Amino acid sequence: MDIRIFIGMPLRYAKSVLKEKDIPFTVEETKSRSHFFKCNEQSIYVIRATYVNEQIHFLVNYSLEVSNDVCNVLRDRNGDYEEPIF
Repeated sequence: MDIRIFIGMPLRYAKSVLKEKDIPFTVEETKSRSHFFKCNEQSIYVIRATYVNEQIHFLVNYSLEVSNDVCNVLRDRNGDYEEPIF
C-alpha cells in the first residue's frame, strides 16, 4: 500500500481504511505554535505517514483557521476581506 495516499486525509477516514484491512497503526498528535491561526479540534487530518515497527504511523494535526487578528490585518481600506493564499 502506498501510504502517501493518507497525507491530507481526515484522520477518521484514514483510520477506517486501515481498520477495514486489519492494518495496525499508531497516531501521534502535533500542535501548531502559531499565534496567527486557531486550531479546529473537530477537524484532525494526517500530515505525515511512515512505517514504524511494521505498522503505519500517522502524525496528525488539527485544521488551522485564520484568527480574528489575521482577518483584521488582511482587510483592505474598503473593509473587504482578502482571502489568504496557502
